[in-house]
Amino acid sequence: MLSKTSALIGTILGTTLILSGCSTMSANQNQYKKDLDEKKTQYERKLAEKKAQYERDLAEQRKRHKKQQKNLEQRNKQLQKKLAQKPTSTAAAPAPTTAASPLFPPNAQPGHCYSKVIMPAQYKTNTQRVMVKPATSTISIVPSQYKNVTERMLVTEASQKTITIPATYKTVTERVQVKPAHTHLKTVPATYKTVQQKIIDTPAHTVWKRGAGFQSGALETRIDNGTGDIMCLVEVPATYKTITKTVLDQPERTVEIKHPAEYRTVSKRVLDKPATTRTIPVPAVYKNVTVTRLVSEEKEVRKTIPAVYKTVTSSEKVGEEKLAWAEVLCEDNMTPARVAELQKLLKKAGAYTGPVDGQYGPMTERAVNKYAKKNGLPTGSRLVSLETAKHIGLKR
Repeated sequence: MLSKTSALIGTILGTTLILSGCSTMSANQNQYKKDLDEKKTQYERKLAEKKAQYERDLAEQRKRHKKQQKNLEQRNKQLQKKLAQKPTSTAAAPAPTTAASPLFPPNAQPGHCYSKVIMPAQYKTNTQRVMVKPATSTISIVPSQYKNVTERMLVTEASQKTITIPATYKTVTERVQVKPAHTHLKTVPATYKTVQQKIIDTPAHTVWKRGAGFQSGALETRIDNGTGDIMCLVEVPATYKTITKTVLDQPERTVEIKHPAEYRTVSKRVLDKPATTRTIPVPAVYKNVTVTRLVSEEKEVRKTIPAVYKTVTSSEKVGEEKLAWAEVLCEDNMTPARVAELQKLLKKAGAYTGPVDGQYGPMTERAVNKYAKKNGLPTGSRLVSLETAKHIGLKR
């Protein structure tokens, strides 16, 4: 009876552990799927935000480009109006041809691209030598010169002096007890060990099995009325399994721990020799006295200081800012590889902080105009002028 009960308990424990493991695995899978869905949602949201920001930047860039184009057209009309109002020496100038018209670049060549750009104002550097301080003269007084002569003088006569020889001390060591011997109780926790026990998995039982004839080892035989087969009642032996469990090895207890007495070596200062007095002669004291004697009297010295000149550099404006045609890099030639090379050069020059992605977007365009303006190159175009490309080192 006890064996059957143990087997039933073992079976229940095994089933419980299997069901618990399955539930834990299912919960982990659900949590992983939930985390994956959440990460996917966050990624899609960030992607949508980046796309919306890029579309806003693109719309703003297009708006700014239209505004720049409108300003260029207005400035072009003003220039045309000024040219029409300017008096000429002849009666009437011939009408400009299509090639020389301000609406088209002059001397355009096939296979090249051109754009209206703002040419920066031209300056010339002038250098001249300017006197900042005229020649002058100064009068200085050279003071009198003296030299020091050393003489030996008696300061204190010879005498006697009584001195006190101080007492001397020595250090001795002594071993003293700082803590007496004592004991205390310490609790030792209980210890456990793991043991294995063999229990019944399936108890012994009997079953009916089909026989081919008389079975000598069978407990009982019978004939199935439906099929006419001979059925034998056979004994099935019990099966066992081994389980592991933790049992108490040693119970909790207390032990007495002894501590020996503690000693310390103490150093102390004691008198070795008492203080005494002694009379000693004190010799006379002499001192070297420095006497100042006149070497040369003071005199007047005149000194001429030459004029001071300074080289002054000034900038003179020789050409106004103007709107003109300039050769630019064509959009067809601005491949992703060339745009990526341009972005690397702009980043190296400190004008670009965006990614090197090979896309000529608003950030790259602003960086090109920033670099051109800083170095006195043509600006105002959406594309890269040929002068800017050569200046920054971009291969054509």
